Amino acid sequence: MKNTENITTSKKDGRLKRLLKSRKAKKGTLAVAILAVFIAIIVLVNFIAHILVERFPNLQFDMTASQTYQLQKDTRDYITQLDKDITIYVLATENTFKSGMNAYSGSQYFVQADKLLHKMAASSDHVKLEFIDLSANPTFTGKYKNVDWNSQDAGNLIIVDAGEKYTALTLKDCFTYDEETYSYYGYYSYTATSIEQAVVTGILDVTIANKVGVDFITGSGEEEELYSSMKNLLKQNAYEVREVNLTTKNLNESSQIAVLFAPTVDLSEKAVDKLESWLENDGEKGKTLIYLPIDVKTETPNLDALLKQYGMEVSDGLCFCTNNNYYLQNVYMFLAEYNNDSYTSELKNASIPTIVYNSRNIILKDESKAQSLLNLTKSVGVLPFDTDTSKFESDKDLEKFMTADGVNLAAVGSKTNADDKGSKIAVFGSPYMFAQTFLGTTSYNNANYLVNFCNTVSNREDMGVTINSAAVDGGELGVTNSSTTVAVGLIFIVLIPLGVLIIGLILYIRRRNK
Repeated sequence: MKNTENITTSKKDGRLKRLLKSRKAKKGTLAVAILAVFIAIIVLVNFIAHILVERFPNLQFDMTASQTYQLQKDTRDYITQLDKDITIYVLATENTFKSGMNAYSGSQYFVQADKLLHKMAASSDHVKLEFIDLSANPTFTGKYKNVDWNSQDAGNLIIVDAGEKYTALTLKDCFTYDEETYSYYGYYSYTATSIEQAVVTGILDVTIANKVGVDFITGSGEEEELYSSMKNLLKQNAYEVREVNLTTKNLNESSQIAVLFAPTVDLSEKAVDKLESWLENDGEKGKTLIYLPIDVKTETPNLDALLKQYGMEVSDGLCFCTNNNYYLQNVYMFLAEYNNDSYTSELKNASIPTIVYNSRNIILKDESKAQSLLNLTKSVGVLPFDTDTSKFESDKDLEKFMTADGVNLAAVGSKTNADDKGSKIAVFGSPYMFAQTFLGTTSYNNANYLVNFCNTVSNREDMGVTINSAAVDGGELGVTNSSTTVAVGLIFIVLIPLGVLIIGLILYIRRRNK
């Protein structure tokens, strides 16, 4: 019996040896070895890529259609030119921050914010990012005595520290959330992040020595909701923005720009006197008033007299355009053409147009004093406010109101002293061109044009930065929350290599059995 077992075992060992020495086995072994090396390389590449992205966030490839996880060009340009050391302190652990700070919904915006902050720090040796757990570091707040640590207004989230100067950014500064949900239920439901523009504004705040002052004039029926977007844009670009009621106060002597945004009533003679005195500046000039007339018929003789001194007049009616190459939703909303190189030479992309809606025509009464800024010359006209349009059947009814010389949608007038120093009044015919609808998009140049204009008239030497909020589109390919981060990691580090292994084994077995 033993001899039979030994013979059987010997036969099996012989077959195994022959199999291992066979050509088929050698090929199969080589295939498995190649497959194993290939899988090892994939895992190693993924591991190295993960380490490199953690160390150098700007190496991360953003596959979202709108580049949701990339810094905007203005931010990158500004950060790379910094020559002062900045520390961005996030007042939470990184895991807590990325998980949404106990958000009811919208935690993906914190993942987006985390990536943007890391890319800011990676863009300059002068920028450092740190996450601070206040419960583990209770003495941290003692360094920042000017911060209201007891504030309940959406809480302090970030400290931007430049050494001698610092500023605090709240949750409300950095994220947009549903106010009603929070008011009724006490939960944060986030809808967008504005952390990029908030942090850039914070850096500007702590690095600019002397800010340019901008006074928004109130007291003449101006709607804060309408001008708040313009005010916020200038704040984001480190202008010192204030509101001044001319019925009770004077404009600040230190301010270089004043804004009169769509007053519904005429300024009083006393208020106009205050404006004239401010523009005169004791003979030194150097001031600029930005005036945006309202888009309805309003009697403003006092304002009209002031504009006349600067060579301009505002039309009694709204501009229209019937050329479908320029107008968008209707004949009163259309693209404007730039008409003055002095205020466009520093635009980052002058090929992007500005857009106006319900604009007045700015008539140049004295071209030795006034110049056009924005205009349109083809298929345009001015429809008087008292026109009865109820009988109009088509856009052809507008033809009799067309003007051969075109329309001026913005203009600037100047008055100079003996030393050729001047003060200016700039009239933009459409208050809506600086409303959020047009300032909050990169499709039009309205935001960039406004910032560039203010930089030019105030002779700002520092670079203006225009940052728009970025949204996360759930339909795009991209990492949008912490669970997705894990999922993407499993796909590229585990599932893909495992899939390759399984396919390789199937191919080997099929070849083995042939």
